[in-house]
Amino acid sequence: MSAEEPSSRPSPAPVTLVALVVLCALCLTAATHPDSSGVPAEGADDGMAVLRRAAEAEDELAYTAVRTVSGLLAGNRADGGGGIRLRVVNRPGEGVALAPLDDGGGAFVVRDSSALESLDDRLLRMLEDTYRVTDQGPAELDGRPVRLVEADRWDGSVAGRFWVDDETGVLVGRTVHTESGAVALSSRLTDVRLGAGDWPEGAVGGEPWGDALTAPERDGLRERGWYLPEHLTWNLRLVDARSTYLGKQRVVHAIYSDGLSQVSVFTQRGKLGTEHPSTLRDGYAGTGTGGSDVTTQHDTIFGGDVGQYQSVWQSDGFVFTVLADAPAGLASAAVTALPGPEGSGFWARVQRGLSRWGVP
Repeated sequence: MSAEEPSSRPSPAPVTLVALVVLCALCLTAATHPDSSGVPAEGADDGMAVLRRAAEAEDELAYTAVRTVSGLLAGNRADGGGGIRLRVVNRPGEGVALAPLDDGGGAFVVRDSSALESLDDRLLRMLEDTYRVTDQGPAELDGRPVRLVEADRWDGSVAGRFWVDDETGVLVGRTVHTESGAVALSSRLTDVRLGAGDWPEGAVGGEPWGDALTAPERDGLRERGWYLPEHLTWNLRLVDARSTYLGKQRVVHAIYSDGLSQVSVFTQRGKLGTEHPSTLRDGYAGTGTGGSDVTTQHDTIFGGDVGQYQSVWQSDGFVFTVLADAPAGLASAAVTALPGPEGSGFWARVQRGLSRWGVP
């Protein structure tokens, strides 16, 4: 068709109009107020004193125990059947050693300064800010007298429960619940024995993962293009940020939490190799306790007590890896809050919207 036939081309005015309509729709969507569940819970947090006692006990009492982790994330029943069993050795001032009991796997040491293994001030503050934390009074867990504490959402639904041993103050049980009420994660301590125990034979780890990043250092990274927000979503706050080098490549590890669950975001400059394609935005797969094959040019990341949700992608010259000990909804919200994979940004969405209108 020749250039003299004006009817062969779409008119510039309709194209502009369609683009404006799409842009306005996107802007209006982005400006919509968060849904009703995206608000902190109101009310007195009279259960915080019980949890602070548990945090102090973790810092002061040496003990050994067996930890059983089950639930949706572990792929096991949440009623205590099945699950992953670990020998736990807690040494105040040194850290926690975890050793699988059932499969003969290697043990791992988590130093006090290297990870958020238990309750601490950062997690307690986030818990108090996000949920209504209530003391439910005396209860019983595995035949032991305990104090039950609930963390409730704004609508009164239970987001998590904590069982604190009456005698020692040790946190002996906790659950994390989905919005539907299902138990996403359950952790129980049994066979608790006070006194310093020996590290499991062959335990690895123990050194802090990188250097803690101060607020000015985090600001400096942001100025150089790193995505490191203080809040990932309204209820996921930055509670720890560290940086290390693998060769000449800097890797930043940011931990976000709502006080119940944790989301780790690893960021490094570069791009994924063809053998490590980006996963789908909401397509998660358990990595196992070793967390292997998570990022390129990175050693195995210890995945915590259970398999985690994970997602890996590249965007704007960075590779993002998310590992989440969290209900699927919270994990998904964390992933989608980060810069999208290449080709999924704002203008890519506009182009896709225009193409649906028949605009090239």
